[in-house]
Amino acid sequence: MRRVRPQKLGCTALVCLLLAPVSGAGTFRFVDATPGSGIDYVNVCGAPSNAKRWLNEGMGQGAAWLDYDGDKKLDLYVVNGSTWDRKTGQGEPNRLYRGDGKGKFTDVTAASGTGHRGWGSGAAVGDYDNDGDPDIFVTNVGPNVLYRNRGDGTFEDVTAKAGVAGENVWSSSAAFFDMERDGDLDLYVGRYMVCSPQTVPARGSKEALAVNCAYRGIQVFCGPLGQVALQDTLYRNEGNGTFKDVTREAGIWLEHPLYALGVVVSDVDNDGDSDVYVANDSVRNLLWENDGKGHFRDVGVAKLVAFNIDGLPQAGMGTDAADFDGDGWIDLVVTNFSDDINTIYRNQGGKFFVDDSARAGMNVTQNQLSWGVGFHDFDLDTDLDLFIANGHVYPMVDGYGIGTEFRQKNHLFENRQNRFVEVSGLSGPGLAPARSFRGAAFADYDDDGDVDVFLTALDEAGLLLRNDTPRADRHYLLLRLIGSRSNRDAVGARVSATWGTTRRIRERIGGGSYLSAHDPRLHFGLGTATRVDTLEIRWPSGQRDVLRDVAVDREITVREGAASK
Repeated sequence: MRRVRPQKLGCTALVCLLLAPVSGAGTFRFVDATPGSGIDYVNVCGAPSNAKRWLNEGMGQGAAWLDYDGDKKLDLYVVNGSTWDRKTGQGEPNRLYRGDGKGKFTDVTAASGTGHRGWGSGAAVGDYDNDGDPDIFVTNVGPNVLYRNRGDGTFEDVTAKAGVAGENVWSSSAAFFDMERDGDLDLYVGRYMVCSPQTVPARGSKEALAVNCAYRGIQVFCGPLGQVALQDTLYRNEGNGTFKDVTREAGIWLEHPLYALGVVVSDVDNDGDSDVYVANDSVRNLLWENDGKGHFRDVGVAKLVAFNIDGLPQAGMGTDAADFDGDGWIDLVVTNFSDDINTIYRNQGGKFFVDDSARAGMNVTQNQLSWGVGFHDFDLDTDLDLFIANGHVYPMVDGYGIGTEFRQKNHLFENRQNRFVEVSGLSGPGLAPARSFRGAAFADYDDDGDVDVFLTALDEAGLLLRNDTPRADRHYLLLRLIGSRSNRDAVGARVSATWGTTRRIRERIGGGSYLSAHDPRLHFGLGTATRVDTLEIRWPSGQRDVLRDVAVDREITVREGAASK
């Protein structure tokens, strides 16, 4: 984690005033739907509270939405952790909850065979074998796990056969995507740092004091600067149930590894292939530009997304990619450590990005420590709003009067003409809880047409937030894509929706947020539009399909090639 740095204000008094929270603003309403939902997950991540002594005890876990049983109702997979005094394989089990599409969930962990008991980090979801059902990849502090969905409600651990366990180290976020557009899903695995009681000084020890493991004079656990960073891994799907480590071959290898936490895969230069953006902790971020054949080069510095506007590295936690300003180009967001602001990178026609954070309204995030993040149209008014999960990593900061606390409230920002206005306090009781939140997984889990969110919180219960934002006369469209020549999940597909003079794009991205995976369907808020004039789908294979005069307020399924242009 980065230590204290000067505040980054970056706006004039007038602009700051315009971007400040507005009394009475916002039409959002989120409620805590956890009680009665059947989701009884409680996070375990190392020792409790102030007894935490190593960094991985403060980083938390993620969650993933998927339809594991093919009933077209979303289910929830939640990753859990362990403690250093437990034996290997005796961590808290991960949990799989079967959803009924109406907000009720049943724990099917034991029956499904997905209750891994390692020290979990995050989850990625993808149909890597193209057999029609989603598989689950779990990252761990220790060997990773790949669960293959048998299609009968159960999973099998195929990690050894697939060759994706990795080393016995700490992996963070991961993403499935088709790097060379050959029709199957490959896998990018972000990795963080070497961390164990044998390799890293414990908080408060003589060794930790000697290297000044402190935050504002408070003794905290060490890391990551000064610790051994780990090499990210890129696995190519061989199409036979196995993966090959092509990290060097594909150009991803770094002579000096960094500290990866957030990964998102998107076509940021609009050339038809998937690029990989990595949010790293305390060092520069990476943008791996794809040449279309599965070979990459880091253009993060050249495209101005490696550092902030001051030319400084930040402490990246989570990240997301979407066209929030409606110009047809994918933008990026990165969440950061406290004493800094979260970063909005606005895409300039694929040539480079500008750090537009202050102008976009991120100054109010200065005192929060942020993790999971997502661009979504929560109020169905056609533009993308922004949700950010907050919570400090150090429980021991409480009571020092330093302007930040361990348990924090989450942030909701309304998009107003491509600037974000913070409306959290005006958006319902679901934004009131203060916890040390981590993963944020986004989905319309109750199939009512708006985007909800599930959050994990360090050492506390998860929080299921139901979006009850007043609908008024606003409409939506949910789009389920099924590839044929492309990977079956259609990861990498881009959809342009046009109605009247309005055009919006959505992309089936890989990864995003922090340690989490999201609704596989694409969601469009349509405002008052009662029909969509055209939906144009650009599949990863290059195939283009066009649908015309599409009815709204429903979910539609499109198979590649069914509506060829």
